[in-house]
Amino acid sequence: MNSNRETIRGQKGVALIISLVVLLLLSTIAASLIFATQTEMWASVNYRILVQSRYAAEAGAQQGINWIEYNYTPPTSAAIGSYDMTKTPVLYNGAPVVLSAMSGVTSNYPDSTVRSAFSTALSSQSVPGVPNSTYSVTAELLYMRAVTGSFASPGTQYLQTWQITSQGSLTGVKSATTQVIETIDKTGTPIFVYAAFATSANCSAINFSGGTITDSYNSSNGTYAATHSNTDGNVGTNGNMNMSGTTTINGMLSGPNTNTGACPDVLTTSGGAVTGGLVALTNPPSYPTPPAPSPTPPPTNQNISNICGGVSGCTDLAATVPCPHGVAFAPGQFGNVNVAGGTCVTLSAGTYNINSLTLSGGSPLILNSGPVILNIAGTGTATAINLSGGSVTNNTGAPANFQIVYGGTDAVILSGGSASSAVVYSPNAPITMSGSSAWYGAVIGSSVLDSGGAAIHYDAALQNNFVTVGNFNPTAFTWSKN
Repeated sequence: MNSNRETIRGQKGVALIISLVVLLLLSTIAASLIFATQTEMWASVNYRILVQSRYAAEAGAQQGINWIEYNYTPPTSAAIGSYDMTKTPVLYNGAPVVLSAMSGVTSNYPDSTVRSAFSTALSSQSVPGVPNSTYSVTAELLYMRAVTGSFASPGTQYLQTWQITSQGSLTGVKSATTQVIETIDKTGTPIFVYAAFATSANCSAINFSGGTITDSYNSSNGTYAATHSNTDGNVGTNGNMNMSGTTTINGMLSGPNTNTGACPDVLTTSGGAVTGGLVALTNPPSYPTPPAPSPTPPPTNQNISNICGGVSGCTDLAATVPCPHGVAFAPGQFGNVNVAGGTCVTLSAGTYNINSLTLSGGSPLILNSGPVILNIAGTGTATAINLSGGSVTNNTGAPANFQIVYGGTDAVILSGGSASSAVVYSPNAPITMSGSSAWYGAVIGSSVLDSGGAAIHYDAALQNNFVTVGNFNPTAFTWSKN
């Protein structure tokens, strides 16, 4: 009996130990579950904070892009001389060009008004819908190049690359900071990429015969003789090109990739060659109508033969090589200008708003400085420009320095020569190349007729001028958690 009691008493002791062990195991499991749950909760909180801080940083980057796109003022001509645009990033007085709305980062932008506006708009800004969140932004100018704007948006414009850095911060029980870096580019599309382009969709929109040739050179690198190339004399049309005889296009012909009306193909030929082959224009270039001259020139006749004859803005000159008589025009407004009698007309840099222009009797236009811009109105005329009785002498040697701009539909008649360097932008008007003398530069018209065998020497330097500048577009994106 005593033995049984001892056994029972011993078993009670084991049961107690087992109970304690089980209780310890259950407590450990419970603690583990609580710890795991807490860990998951904090992980969820951390992720939420990270997402919110990144959202704030991305919001700041987008606001920085919007500010550069819509509020940024490019440098003035007075300040541009202190920029070193040969370096990346661009330097101003030897230091990177920076706009800053971020503590600890100093602005180095020459315009105090721009600096202040950037800082006010983008420093410690709150993010709607995300409590306790802010962003601050900096912008660094990586690349910049000045270009001549398109005829629809004339004047100096800038192609730029900016690096936008935005820090998004979240404060509270737990805080987080995220940094976003975004690169944006403003690029441009050159207007003159063809020796000749016809915007018309008709047959024979370009019609070359009589031994016409196209080729290229680069006036930025030297004369035609020094930089001539039997390539890149490209032509293009929204319609059809008709080519005959010994015509040679030293380059490519670009046109529609489908038949054009009654035209069997983009090219109709009974002779000649296109050395660079045919290129399908799936996205034809756009050539907007340039704005009308302002102020509007008068539609009155202004006849000049040997002397100005009372024409306002005209000054009589002594004998001017190669003419026995000469006159000089000052930039301003002119009516229907008719120059005859072998009279040299000297033009200096500036803008000339002219209703129409006719040269006859071997009367040349002579450019001694540039750029010279002829804005033609063509009100009440059948021929807006007729240079067939004269020529153009561009002493600067750069076609970009002589610009003939016309938005109407009346005829444009050109005459070349050994120094006829110019660009013609008349996207709605038919262009006729008169005679067999060469034209240096480029032409854009609704149609282009060259039946006299005049060569068109395309200036590749034009691709750095007359650029249609687009909007800023993102090109790179990175982010990191600080």
